[in-house]
Amino acid sequence: MDVSSSWLLPLIFYTIMLWLYRFSQGQNVLGKPRPGVSDEWRLTHGRTMRRTIIIIVAVYTALLLLQLR
Repeated sequence: MDVSSSWLLPLIFYTIMLWLYRFSQGQNVLGKPRPGVSDEWRLTHGRTMRRTIIIIVAVYTALLLLQLR
């Protein structure tokens, strides 16, 4: 893997995960509320999505740290 691409994949991954996390909060990437998102959706589907995203990011980070060993 090139030096230039070794940081590119994690950057893309964390950017997408940030976007998905904001999406699950009922916001766009800039933090503005998305139209049509109710509090009920945010408290049910949104909470499940946030928990899933946190687990995926934790696993990915652990795998990256294991490569540095």
